Amino acid sequence: ASSLLNDADAFLQPSSSARAFRPRALALLESDVDLLEEATPTMVEEQDGSERMIMDIPPTPTEMAEKRARAQKAKETWSTIALCATSNSKRKEIPLNGESTVIKNQKLFNEFCTIKGTYFMNGLASCEIGDRLVHPFEAHGHIKSLVFDGKGKMHYTSNIVDTPLTKKERTQNKIINRGVMSTVADLNSPWGIVQNALSSSERDTANLTADLWPPPSTKNLDGIEPMLLVCTDNGEPYALDPKTLEVMGRLVDVVPKLQSLFPEGSKFIAHTRYDEKRNKFVMCRHEMIIPGEDGKGQTQMEFFEFDDNFDVVSRREFTTRFMVFHDWALTENYYVVPKNPAYLRWGNIAKFVLGLSLGTDVFAMEEETNGEFILIPRHDPSEDVHEVPTDAFFNCFHFGPVFEQNNELVINGCIFDSYTFGGEMGFDGENQQFSPIEWGSTGLASNGAQSPPPRLDQFTIDTETFRVKRKERVPVIPVDMPIFNGDTKPCKYSYFLGASRPEGWFPFRQIVKLNLNTHESIVYDAGDDQVVSEPMFVPRQNPTDEDDGFVMSFVHDALSKNAKLVVWESRSFQEGPIAECSMGELFPWTVHGSFCQDYNP
Repeated sequence: ASSLLNDADAFLQPSSSARAFRPRALALLESDVDLLEEATPTMVEEQDGSERMIMDIPPTPTEMAEKRARAQKAKETWSTIALCATSNSKRKEIPLNGESTVIKNQKLFNEFCTIKGTYFMNGLASCEIGDRLVHPFEAHGHIKSLVFDGKGKMHYTSNIVDTPLTKKERTQNKIINRGVMSTVADLNSPWGIVQNALSSSERDTANLTADLWPPPSTKNLDGIEPMLLVCTDNGEPYALDPKTLEVMGRLVDVVPKLQSLFPEGSKFIAHTRYDEKRNKFVMCRHEMIIPGEDGKGQTQMEFFEFDDNFDVVSRREFTTRFMVFHDWALTENYYVVPKNPAYLRWGNIAKFVLGLSLGTDVFAMEEETNGEFILIPRHDPSEDVHEVPTDAFFNCFHFGPVFEQNNELVINGCIFDSYTFGGEMGFDGENQQFSPIEWGSTGLASNGAQSPPPRLDQFTIDTETFRVKRKERVPVIPVDMPIFNGDTKPCKYSYFLGASRPEGWFPFRQIVKLNLNTHESIVYDAGDDQVVSEPMFVPRQNPTDEDDGFVMSFVHDALSKNAKLVVWESRSFQEGPIAECSMGELFPWTVHGSFCQDYNP
């Protein structure tokens, strides 16, 4: 115990578990001697390659009870938010300085009230459809907008994204298409197996992202008005009216000239990117080629750069071995794609087709293979694509700032050191419930998942040799879903969701501000009963530097059954929120969004 106490600060990352460790070690000096006899030695590798031993001490009965209570609280919190009823909300005015707003810094909040623009957020509708639960990745989409008039008023609108499938399922009040991660009936009954086998694996619900294009500030040749583009992974982009948030149709139907570019049934990666300097909007078409040339499957990606008339100014296609990805990055000269190695489980394909298993049983991460970064040149189609290997496996879900500088390409990536698909956010399809702490600690027993938290790694690639020069794990609590001040350019700061709990890491309850140069971090913890959504950085009208602005996040309160917009002034983030504005209702978790300055539809 004395040795553990001396080592406590040396080997633990700054987290709630680290803060709890020292008093626990002190307590062990005084009692619980029997537990020390059951301690298991474990070798830990340091960043410099050296090893040292730590002791894994079994928890006391009191600690076990506290752990169970925390797990139950997290389960209740996430279930309340993920399963809350979702409805459309017609445009309503919310006074920012009204009675429902708790203002903690009036001067700074008055400055925030002068911001003019629209905050679009896409995310989940209720994960309960009829009498069954659906995987959060496959829930219906729920789009929201906050229109700030710059005079202290905010207008709120929300709509369920009525894709054809969503409209049909809402009408019949049941899951019709099982998708890849969900089921229409239990897998352990003969009739349930038949129902799943007859159900489509397509679930196009357009529930992840929201981006405005063409930009409102330009007038294009064809007179195409700005539209809100929403999409999910492996789905088609849909166009929404930015004011009413009603579905106008598939993007290819709203802009017919795109039909020659995108063959019927084309699927896309949900994330898009914007090159502000060139005023180009970039999308990524994505296709899994099965069985592929080698019988192991292949992944094909094609990038399209659009001008404000929705005309393609460049496109580039690349095919590689079977891999999976959700996000990608844009630099001055490259599309940067994480090559997260995966493989097909051919023996399970027939099981999925016959309704005997989930689609996530068909593929898995290939953790004995190191991850790579694919660098695809943007401007010269004859220039070689570079696949840059790293020194370890990774599954990179989201990118922070990625940019080129001084013959180097810097990547900030949220990295999973191990990953098993199927139980995300604690979804337990077999038992029709959510168990987020179980999933984020040891993995759901039903699929054997190992789910360590995402960590931030910084990679530096030499753009002359195309080799990794440096790699560093940033000493910050686990983080994911970053937001920063624009693509293609160097950024010193980024804001993240914090993924730190005494055990497990989901649901998210922190917002983290990180200095990417010094690695200094500031953590805001919303506390129990709360779930925070992806932060959004909004620059001031005339910013003096990249971090001159405000940060917003929706905080979902499971206890009061309400959501609130929480606002920080970015440069004084360490002092806490400057205001909390009640939305007057609880809605499920928001995922990704965008802010359009000076645009009030």
